[in-house]
Amino acid sequence: MLLVDDHPMFRHGLSVSLQNELDLEVVGEASSVVEAREIARNVAPDVAIVDIMMPSISGITLTSELRETHPRCRTLGLSLVDDPGLIADMLRVGASGYACKTQPIAEILEAIRCVLGGVRYLPPTVSRDAVEAELAGASRRPLERLTPREREVFELLIRGHRNDEIATQLFISRRTVETHRQRIMNKLSAHSIAQMQRVAARYGGLTS
Repeated sequence: MLLVDDHPMFRHGLSVSLQNELDLEVVGEASSVVEAREIARNVAPDVAIVDIMMPSISGITLTSELRETHPRCRTLGLSLVDDPGLIADMLRVGASGYACKTQPIAEILEAIRCVLGGVRYLPPTVSRDAVEAELAGASRRPLERLTPREREVFELLIRGHRNDEIATQLFISRRTVETHRQRIMNKLSAHSIAQMQRVAARYGGLTS
């Protein structure tokens, strides 16, 4: 099992908990996607536990890569974020399940065993219907996939506003802006502001 999380205290705590499980073994820990790629090449894990909100490169990108390079490796998304859209993003690129860091360790262990057994796991607090609705919306035109709030953030981003400026203008936290930004990039398959600007140019992203 490969643990991928940039928060060392959480990663260490989960690793310690897993040491007591005879059927589960941690074969590597990574604090970034770059480290995770290297470890996966060397040990070929059967399951990867991946945080979505990783620095520089998202856990969603890593999940997609693992699906291509290690098709036998199942991925469990694990994050503080319980947004149905982000969960759907993980499932869409190949994750076998998703759990929240706020869940009791017993439920996280259940999630790991579910994905190892080929059973999709979702947190009991997350609406399965909402996740399915997000998955069903994948075929819409790119900008139509954005929620009204995401559209606001998108238009400010492509105009060159920084995260803290957007937070102030929309009266939301910087963390919320970062979450919206990650979701927008995932929905549009964009990896930079320049790519988002190209989507805007093609589909009429600016409202004024």
